[in-house]
Amino acid sequence: MILHLHVVAVLVLIININIERTFGLKPPQDVRVVKSYLQWKPSNDDNVLYSLQYNPKYKSEEEWLNVSSHIGTKLRITPEFYGAVFRVRTEKGNNVSEWQYSNPVQCVNVASCLPVTNLIVTPERVYLTMVHMDESLEKEYGEHIEFNISYWKVDNGGSPKVESIITNRKNVLLPELESEQNYCFQVEYLLYDKPYGNASKERCEIIPETPEAARRRVLLYSILTTFVVSAMCGICIFVLFKHHKKMKQLLQPVQLEIPDHYRE
Repeated sequence: MILHLHVVAVLVLIININIERTFGLKPPQDVRVVKSYLQWKPSNDDNVLYSLQYNPKYKSEEEWLNVSSHIGTKLRITPEFYGAVFRVRTEKGNNVSEWQYSNPVQCVNVASCLPVTNLIVTPERVYLTMVHMDESLEKEYGEHIEFNISYWKVDNGGSPKVESIITNRKNVLLPELESEQNYCFQVEYLLYDKPYGNASKERCEIIPETPEAARRRVLLYSILTTFVVSAMCGICIFVLFKHHKKMKQLLQPVQLEIPDHYRE
């Protein structure tokens, strides 16, 4: 039993020595993304650098890309880092510390997110559904983050009249729009009544006509066709009645005269 304890103690000592040789420095503390910055607390060692790497969104867990060696304890987050996780370690000469990992970069950390929209166009209704790329904006700002919905009828003859709806709701039924007209839709964020981030991709759709409008159109075409045919028939009858004598003469067979030499 005593021999067994001695062996365990020696193994633990060897492991600790190897760890100290591999990670000879204390790691940075409290690595996290706050607002638009990656920040951390420095280690107690002097004259050290901080090595930064990030793992892009949807990349393998083992695929880490270098950012830089950093002297300070803060790095500004730019839009291309959205969805990434950072890790930071201390470096001094050949000695390094263990990696310390950050929370993922979210929309609240970059002013480049946009609403994700889905448009459903039916003959009678136009539905617009909006979702966030993540939930960080709602958690941070609550009701102060809103959707600004813009829509307009495409008018080739002049400037379109843009209508707007500002709402916190994620499902919106748009007002009745003109059938068989081309409308465009776009959504952007409002934060404290000011534009925030990027606008969604502009989407344009032709509004189908309602079944009632289709029936009215068919009925109207039928009435017009009947009226035009009746009018044409009436005109033809009137012309024949007024000029029937001339028409009768025109329809008579042509009288041919027999030459004199045939008469003899």
